[in-house]
Formats: sequence, structure tokens, C-alpha cells
Amino acid sequence: MHQPPGLQRRMHRILPPGRPALWLPLDDGLISGPEHHLHDVRGLLTADVVPQLTAVLGFRGVLAAASAQLVDTPVVMNLSASTTLHEHTRKAPVGTVADAVRAGADAIACHVNISSPSETEALEQLARRVTEADEFGLPVVAMIYPRSRNLSGTDNNHLRMRRNSPERFAELVRHCARIGMELGASAIKTMYTGTPETFRTVVESAMGVPVLIAGEALVDASEALERAQGAVAAGAAGVAYGRQIFNRDEAGPFVAKLRAALDDV
Repeated sequence: MHQPPGLQRRMHRILPPGRPALWLPLDDGLISGPEHHLHDVRGLLTADVVPQLTAVLGFRGVLAAASAQLVDTPVVMNLSASTTLHEHTRKAPVGTVADAVRAGADAIACHVNISSPSETEALEQLARRVTEADEFGLPVVAMIYPRSRNLSGTDNNHLRMRRNSPERFAELVRHCARIGMELGASAIKTMYTGTPETFRTVVESAMGVPVLIAGEALVDASEALERAQGAVAAGAAGVAYGRQIFNRDEAGPFVAKLRAALDDV
């Protein structure tokens, strides 16, 4: 697929050809609160972490506050937000493409929760972002998850379905990836389906649009590394691991292991 030169250059920055991407999302400070290493992300972005990364994803405030640490690192600015204190599945627009361009972002991100009560408005937001970003040659990352809302108001990430009905869950994630592709996203961030075999069908459904997996809740390092390698072996462009990194006591050593595991696939 032919890409305009500006878009192609920016895509090569956030997804370097020939090497699995390793993104560090820092947007959870707004979403869930500034806990653990997110209390001050500048302490996380150390000399043993930053060089291993291919991009950092966050909201405008944290990207500005950590600009000195990220001067040579590609950044993706998230333009959709919600918190776990209210309606987490309902994302609101929190900036413009022009804001991201002024901040020097290499791409923008827009979040869509498929099967949530606010799915329709989120789809409209994503489509609008793609149209606006096209004017600037800016990639749009669709962070698109199978996520609904329980009666209690908490998130339902369909994890029981992943355990008990893995093919049904894979079908749901395939649909997420295809929605991102159909609406013109340049890259897709979604959930891992559990096995390389099922995740390969997700990658195929994106029809050439790069797919990365989210880190999800903190798990043992060995499991996080296994997921990363399984996704890349299935054709994923890389990983976007946030909580797997900033919720770990020793982030630096884990990032080094993750980088080595990705490069070993």
C-alpha cells in the first residue's frame, strides 16, 4: 500500500522496519492514577530503559514533562481519555491533531472499546481523527479492545471468554482489528488472544495494518515475555507494554529481557 512520504517517515520512526517494536504507554497515570513508577515517569525513563524503546505513548502533559528524557524517542500522543473513577469505557476527545503536531508527536492514538455502550460514538471519533490526521501525514494508532461494562460499572474485558471460549474471543479480537483497518488506522493496538495460532488470524484480519499487543494487567515476567514472543511469531509488529513495565519493581532489567526476547523471535 502506497503511503505519502510524511506518513511513511513517521511510521518508520514508531515501527522501525526489521525489528519488533517496543512501545511504553504512560497514559495510565491519567486513567488509573499516578501510582508506582507513574508517580513521576522521569524516574522510569532512565538510560537503561529509554534506548530499548521504539516509542512512548502518553497524553500531552506527561510527554511535555518528560521531553528531556524523550528528546530522541518517537512519541505517540493519546487524544482520547477516561478514568476508572467514572465511565472508563466511554472515551472523550482530549485534544486535536494540531495539538499533537505542535508538540512534535510522531503519531496520535484514539481508543475504541468494542461492545461497550459508547461504541458508536467512539467509532465516529476514530473515523474523524483519521480524516484530520491525513491532512498532516500523521499516523493514527487505533487502540481498539473488546471491552464492555459490567452491571456494577466495572470493565468487562472478556477474560473469561478468552479462557473458556478461546476461538470466540479470537473472533472478537479479529473484529476489533478489522474495524481499525476499515476506518483507516495506520496501526492497531489490541489484546493478545492467548496463542500464536489464534493471534495470527487477528494479524491477517488487519490486512497489512501493523498490529501490536497491549500488556494488560501485571503477570509474571515469564508469561509477559511468552506473550510478546508469541504475538511477534504470529506476525505482530511488536508490543505496547505499560503495566508490565511501570508496575514492576525493577523495570530496567525487565525491559532489557523484553527487548532481547523480541529480537530473538
